[in-house]
Amino acid sequence: MKQKGINRIVIAVWNLTEAKSYFEQLLGAEFAPENTDGEAASFGVQVAMAWEAGIELVSPLPEVPSRIRDDMEETGEGIKGVVFAVEDADSAMESGEKLGMSSHYHLDYSTEQIDEKCQGRFDMYKEYFVVAGAPLNTTILFGEFIERS
Repeated sequence: MKQKGINRIVIAVWNLTEAKSYFEQLLGAEFAPENTDGEAASFGVQVAMAWEAGIELVSPLPEVPSRIRDDMEETGEGIKGVVFAVEDADSAMESGEKLGMSSHYHLDYSTEQIDEKCQGRFDMYKEYFVVAGAPLNTTILFGEFIERS
């Protein structure tokens, strides 16, 4: 089954451990084991995913430059992005380009990567990372996700 609508929100925090504890207590969120393959680290962040709660926590790595760090130093912690699950990520990106958006990163995971990074939750996992201007003024992601049955 393909997901549609909001897949998750991206929340930037300074202390990942404290934030995970907060959402575990507040919502009963269960966070997946963190990946250590360096993909998130290449962006200067560490990530914690609570798939069922629809939460992705991102925290800047100490003393590593990143977009998240720059944004948090200016605007503080909080919601930094929304992941929209769409029928066709490529078509959604084409529509975004017509509105002046551009993708600054693209994921299209293989089955092996899905098993490793997404705990085997999907048969397909593709995302475009987009900085959106008005009226959104935030990072959005167009994602095409097919849940594994």
